[in-house]
Amino acid sequence: MSKIVVVLIPGRAAEFLTVDDGDTTISSTFSNGAMPIETYWCEGEEFYFARAPLALTMACSVAAQ
Repeated sequence: MSKIVVVLIPGRAAEFLTVDDGDTTISSTFSNGAMPIETYWCEGEEFYFARAPLALTMACSVAAQ
């Protein structure tokens, strides 16, 4: 089986990736490594997200200024 993960990186459009059910991280060239997959539940449904680490997003916004 597989699941769809929404990848959230500030300043970029959300991306949708299909991964295996057992995967707990996704590879990311943006974060130079792996981003953990977070699971959220709403009204009995599971939703999966991977977000860039806060320190990385803050460093990128400072560098862009």
